[in-house]
Amino acid sequence: MPCKVCDNTGWVCEEHPGRPSDCGGSKRGCTCGAAGIPCPNCNEPAPGERPRMPAGLMPHGDPDNDSVH
Repeated sequence: MPCKVCDNTGWVCEEHPGRPSDCGGSKRGCTCGAAGIPCPNCNEPAPGERPRMPAGLMPHGDPDNDSVH
């Protein structure tokens, strides 16, 4: 069943968690400029796991080391 909070993108607006984040590709993504956070409804990672990332996101750095290259 599709997530109605984030439009199945897995990400919501940090300032407006009831709206999808614009980083996830939703047509109704929030444009306030705040960061995206994992959707608490459908993208809550298990302890020690990372949340599902937005489609097309290319992370920088080593995922096991938070340093940026």
